[in-house]
Amino acid sequence: MHIQTLPLGPLQTNCYILWQEQADAVVVIDPGDDIPALRRALAGKTVAGVLITHAHFDHILGLPALPGAPVYVHALDAAAMTDAEINCSPRPTAVPATHTVSEGDAVTLAGMTFTVLHTPGHTPGSVCYRCGDDLFTGDTLFVGGYGRTDLPGGSFDSLRASLRRLMGLHGVSVYPGHGESGYIA
Repeated sequence: MHIQTLPLGPLQTNCYILWQEQADAVVVIDPGDDIPALRRALAGKTVAGVLITHAHFDHILGLPALPGAPVYVHALDAAAMTDAEINCSPRPTAVPATHTVSEGDAVTLAGMTFTVLHTPGHTPGSVCYRCGDDLFTGDTLFVGGYGRTDLPGGSFDSLRASLRRLMGLHGVSVYPGHGESGYIA
């Protein structure tokens, strides 16, 4: 699998574009707030689907650059996709999820299968997506840190339990919502 990282928007949210060597389509994870940059990066590509790790504005404001693409988010964050108060958006958002996911679901897009790990704490519906030994953690886990819990729906106790769970996933590469990628030894 190939992974392109695009830090987008004022918060430099990591948007990931994933594809297989011979595939015609790509998967996008967390399209951040830079529609022109997303359009340039995806020029000539077909988007098989968009995986949202959580519905905060900095992870979803690029969705208008991906018209018609299926959008996957945890059921507990689905309402936040279009509610600027819940997703803390500086401007209205209007792209709802087309599919909801939950713990243990397997989503197959563009020849890649992503397993959903529900990791609440940053938001009630925060998830990580695991594809082989690659783990896309959104704002649940950063290299050397973790997401904040003081925004709507945040819970430090839930986040602590989610982090304990992730630390048991030995041998995976971590691709967080912000900052550098890392590894769980």
